[in-house]
Amino acid sequence: MHIYPVLMRKWRWLIFICFLTQKTFCSASIFADTVLLKNDAASAADIDNINTVAYDTFLTDPAGARKLAEKALLKSKTASYAKGTGQSFLNIGASYWAQSYHQLSLLYLDTALQYFESTDHVDLSICYRHIARNYIDLKDYSAANTFLNKAEFEAGANSFLLEEVIAERSLIFSRQQQFDLAINEVNKALKITKQINKTASQSILYGRLCGIYSDNTDHKNYGLALAYADSAINLSYVTKNKRLRASCWVTKANVLLNERKPDEGLFFANSALLLADSLGLADIESGAYLSIIRIYESKGDMKNQMAYQNRYIAFEQNLSKANQQNSSQIIADYFALNDKLRTIDQANHKGDVYNLIVKSQKKIIVILSLSLLLLMVALYIVYRYYRQKRILAQTLNEQNMATIAQSQLIEVQAQHLEELNNLKNKLLLVIGHDLRGPIGNLSSLTGMFEDGHLKEEEVKEVMRSIGPVVRGAELTLKNLLEWAESQIKGNNLEATYVNLAPIVEEIESIFKYSFDQKNITFSNQVLPEHIVLMDLNHLKVILRNLISNAIKFTPAKGRVTVTSHINDGKITIGISDTGRGMNNEEIERLLSVKTHFTKPGTQGEKGTGIGLLLCRELIELNGGEMWLTSEVDKGTTFYFSLPSH
Repeated sequence: MHIYPVLMRKWRWLIFICFLTQKTFCSASIFADTVLLKNDAASAADIDNINTVAYDTFLTDPAGARKLAEKALLKSKTASYAKGTGQSFLNIGASYWAQSYHQLSLLYLDTALQYFESTDHVDLSICYRHIARNYIDLKDYSAANTFLNKAEFEAGANSFLLEEVIAERSLIFSRQQQFDLAINEVNKALKITKQINKTASQSILYGRLCGIYSDNTDHKNYGLALAYADSAINLSYVTKNKRLRASCWVTKANVLLNERKPDEGLFFANSALLLADSLGLADIESGAYLSIIRIYESKGDMKNQMAYQNRYIAFEQNLSKANQQNSSQIIADYFALNDKLRTIDQANHKGDVYNLIVKSQKKIIVILSLSLLLLMVALYIVYRYYRQKRILAQTLNEQNMATIAQSQLIEVQAQHLEELNNLKNKLLLVIGHDLRGPIGNLSSLTGMFEDGHLKEEEVKEVMRSIGPVVRGAELTLKNLLEWAESQIKGNNLEATYVNLAPIVEEIESIFKYSFDQKNITFSNQVLPEHIVLMDLNHLKVILRNLISNAIKFTPAKGRVTVTSHINDGKITIGISDTGRGMNNEEIERLLSVKTHFTKPGTQGEKGTGIGLLLCRELIELNGGEMWLTSEVDKGTTFYFSLPSH
């Protein structure tokens, strides 16, 4: 029922994208940022104090603790303080774990290990233990045990650290339902906590024993479970651990329900619900709702049962929206921090020409990468929402057949979400196809400059060549995003009267560099008076794809021609090339909807095969049709017809 595990399982690929993008970021104002950072430098003692506060508060205020740790990280980087840098990464990783972002947590904890010396036993033990806890929550118990063993080795004779390692090991045994081993480990940890007077850990261990004796079959003992729950609750007042108190109240309510004392259980479940809501503890609040629903179900009170089911559904929906906002903010914070770190690392890079290229490259990469990343996050949120609603519908059907009407509504929403998921796949293919050309051109230009193939007097000419490539990439991305927005909103077609000739000239400017690179002559023979009725963005996508294909298969010193004429009341547009052409078998495979046929261009250019299928779909959507003629070694002409004005 909870959405946290679903979110965590899907974060791996998102973090991978983040790291790939991070490695290409450069600073556009290196020297100004360096001055600001140097003015904010601090001593090792100041950095240690900030990190201490961050670690002490990451459980109660993970977002605030992460901000403190990021502040300490920037100061440590500026001061070249390796241990402070490692502790800052450790605190950031711990705060992400507290918010259930396990993959991000593991990423930062692994980075922290690189900054600790072999003699930093305390820091290494704490870091290994936090890595193990992430793997416990991810249910990778083998990896968790490996890192707990490392944490125990680094702890040595330190009782405080050993107790925490033993407590985490007891959690592994409990999760694996090895309750005898779990109880033994808890008792070991309790013995240490009493020796060192560590009341906070003692209360948590009592809560763990309560769960063991209330949940499993072999050791089920409701009397002991209630006793340990009361002990944990009493100590929670001493240690001011409200989270533990709310969790134990939920467990106690479930135990009392199993002992057929629903009224007493209802009191503790309602108390847990109020406390968890005041603290913003979503997982405990969810458990309290489920306990209350079960209690009313056992009492046969259908009215209150349905009332709390509706409240629970509203709570999960609000929680989903909050998680979407939190995920977006965390991604923004992640990029902001890495941008600052890269500014520090690149502070010594100078040179006017280099800075000009870096500034242009950063602007393009940031715009494209963030746009792609935000799109992926949005599509993932849609998928997660669909997954949550489907599971919720199944659960409600099992609990009460009276919710059939609501289940039908959920099915309708699920069908809509599935359509959006299919749209997502199409958008990813389109973006990969339409942006490959402009980005490839830009990469070639910058690569020539970096490899020293351009002389100093050729720099100005190169920079003029970059302009149309960048504008082409920006125009491509803009058209794709506008089309995606209209698809998502359901406005699939916005037909207008479009003059063909200026649009062809616009597309010609986009591919100017490609024409020059292969010495291809482009001829625009579209008649100025020809006007078609269709969606403007669709027309641009069609022309871009067909002209791009013509360039790809046209050899050097070849010719690409665009023509137009009226036939049977419609305007027919033709894109001709003087390339290698195709035989009948290749034409049949190219036009088949069941295959994505593609072959390399004259200079080894690669394609996905999706462009032509997209063109045909858009042409048919606008009331036209597409066909082609081709002759081997003489060239190919693609035709498509559109309604005229």
